[in-house]
Amino acid sequence: MKLSKLASVVFAVLGTVLLAGSVVVAFLALNRPAESVKPAEEANACAQAVLDALNNGDFAGAAGYFYGSPSLGIDREPVTAEGKQVWDAYRGSVEVTADGGCYGDGANIYQTAQVTAMDIVGTLSQLDSCTSGLLKEKLETAEDPAALLDEAGEVPRALRDEVRALALTQVLAEAETVTRQTTFQLIEREGQWWVLPDQALIDILSAGLR
Repeated sequence: MKLSKLASVVFAVLGTVLLAGSVVVAFLALNRPAESVKPAEEANACAQAVLDALNNGDFAGAAGYFYGSPSLGIDREPVTAEGKQVWDAYRGSVEVTADGGCYGDGANIYQTAQVTAMDIVGTLSQLDSCTSGLLKEKLETAEDPAALLDEAGEVPRALRDEVRALALTQVLAEAETVTRQTTFQLIEREGQWWVLPDQALIDILSAGLR
């Protein structure tokens, strides 16, 4: 399976993320108060809840704080075992470091954080070469390499799938990471605080795949 095909399988359930994200970001055009603001405890609590959810790989929980409660489809699991393995590895790799608490910038309130997570594209780009290397090693170390081949002298599908599964586990264990900075806005509506995600936060939820 090619890298692009695997990525599409893994994140097919996330196809609505960027579309929904663009709708959410549109709320940035809402009217804002003219006077300067000071972050309230409730704003800090909302921001911390979002960051904690991200840090725990709970993307649906984080998105639950987005203004308008958009349905992003991120609570659904990939349909293949391989896709689920990649998705679970990605969520488990997320590490969040907040740049302090919320802060006011003119009439707006923001939270900035650094989010480090697995680089899906960079990591999976190594899958084919790792699979080839492991298969070559298996054939070279076998007592009777011919016994591993089919009647046509080719590597059977079952063996290729077995080696690929091992290779996927290996590249995920040695995964490359990427750090993104997110600065999202917090707004209060009818006594409740919500988040307006920036593009970086949308990219984190979609693993940066477009």
